[in-house]
Amino acid sequence: MLILDDMALFVAVARAGSFTQAAQSLEMPKSTLSARISRLEQRMGLPLLKRSTRKVELREAGRLYFNRADALVSEAGLLHEQLGHLLREPQGLLRLSVPVDFAHEFIAPYLGEFCERFPLIQLSFDVTPRKVNLISERFDVAIRAGKQPDSGPV
Repeated sequence: MLILDDMALFVAVARAGSFTQAAQSLEMPKSTLSARISRLEQRMGLPLLKRSTRKVELREAGRLYFNRADALVSEAGLLHEQLGHLLREPQGLLRLSVPVDFAHEFIAPYLGEFCERFPLIQLSFDVTPRKVNLISERFDVAIRAGKQPDSGPV
């Protein structure tokens, strides 16, 4: 969302008190940063910053905006960090339906290693030869051996 990006840029400028310092820390051209903040102010319909050649100061609207924007930008950063954790560390319930022989021969020997490597994954097994409905019974994986009937389009 572009407004959140511009909000984060505004927070960086407000914290730094300078477009130059904020642009350096954000690794972006000062002109681009200035244009994005100007566009944000236009969208808001209020000037948020008082600019001078030496420094940037928050106007009254800028102080109000900064107080809320700072919290929102921080919260968004935490959310992205938490979601990034999901990508780095698989977690959740994994439901499998497998025949007894398959589980004994191909899963059991590796189960300890799997659980050690992925401690946040909880496994649930249906160890029977019965045909399961992956969707209605909410299975993630079903393994069956031999000739299977055509399931057709879903």
